[in-house]
Amino acid sequence: KSPIFGPEEVNSVEGNSVSITCYYPPTSVNRHTRKYWCRQGARGGCITLISSEGYVSSKYAGRANLTNFPENGTFVVNIAQLSQDDSGRYKCGLGINSRGLSFDVSLEVLEHHHHHH
Repeated sequence: KSPIFGPEEVNSVEGNSVSITCYYPPTSVNRHTRKYWCRQGARGGCITLISSEGYVSSKYAGRANLTNFPENGTFVVNIAQLSQDDSGRYKCGLGINSRGLSFDVSLEVLEHHHHHH
């Protein structure tokens, strides 16, 4: 079982922001290794959307960041301006996407219901 831990389900509404905190054992290797947030594909791969090495996918350009807090053994992914397209299955993890040091996170972004006049 992976030592990485985070929220299993995150719910939000279109236009809002979310903050996802993932916890890891704060060994020196873990503190210094790459942190990532990736979206799980239908065929089982996981596409990196943002990483601690400065990579940001075009889908997240200008609206997301990833901050590592090595003294706490946590890293936080902030995503703003959510849309329903952001709903899906993700992983937060350490190192290489396929190595299994990760935690599955389900994100559901609900439609914003406007008030009808």
